[in-house]
Amino acid sequence: MALPPVEGALFRRNYVREPVPLADSARARQRLLVFFTDFLSPDQQANFVTEVERLLGIEYPRTPGGYALHGDFWRRAGIIDVLSGITLVLRLAQSRGQLNQQRAHATARRIIAEEGLHYRIDDALGVHYLVDEEFARISETALAGLGQPRFAAASHALDEALSHLDPGRQSGKALIRGVFEAVESAFLVAINQPTVNRLNAQSIDAHLKPILMARYASYAEAQDKVDRAMEMFKAWVHSAHPFRHGAALAQIHEAPIDLAIMSATQGMAFLRYIVAAP
Repeated sequence: MALPPVEGALFRRNYVREPVPLADSARARQRLLVFFTDFLSPDQQANFVTEVERLLGIEYPRTPGGYALHGDFWRRAGIIDVLSGITLVLRLAQSRGQLNQQRAHATARRIIAEEGLHYRIDDALGVHYLVDEEFARISETALAGLGQPRFAAASHALDEALSHLDPGRQSGKALIRGVFEAVESAFLVAINQPTVNRLNAQSIDAHLKPILMARYASYAEAQDKVDRAMEMFKAWVHSAHPFRHGAALAQIHEAPIDLAIMSATQGMAFLRYIVAAP
């Protein structure tokens, strides 16, 4: 079992991941370059280079004459090193005073939030996944699986759904609703039935089940396996249904965030399964 992340530790020390792309953004990288130059003096920037090479184990980009190329680091380094670099900047910023570090901390958090990256910066200056490592792995893998143009609508819906985890716009209901929309969109593409426009128990039985029966025809008891899988899928659809619609003004129809994360995790698993259907 993996050890829990340590507050204030470098991102790359807390998390060891399979080669699945992490959330990244060219705009965020450019803003982080400005953040780096705004909050570190030239001497501190030189110390940053030393710390990157000492703690991250990478060679810092330089000119043939040996001058550090900070822009190359922030724009082109691996995202894990960039996220770890944020912590290093925040640590060094304190040497210019506590107020400088506090402003740097607030700025880094704002960049992460405004650019829609699914990370958070703790009070001890460490960077973490917004939910946890496993959820990040599932969500980024699900997004990667929607790379085909025919799944563009599902990919957009999932990306929008995950944005509702960010503290500034957190909504469990919107997370569930968006994941459902992504699953429904992928489902409609996979079954390829122009007359069907809804994901429900009837459309699952009539159109997805035959596809899966054909996929598993060579397996013993294929009918039982598919029936059980589809019952789980239909149960998830049923559980998400109440959060797909509006409510009267007197009602608060929000989903607890832990329940929403559980629902989203299940939904993304079904999403990957559907996308793999021939």
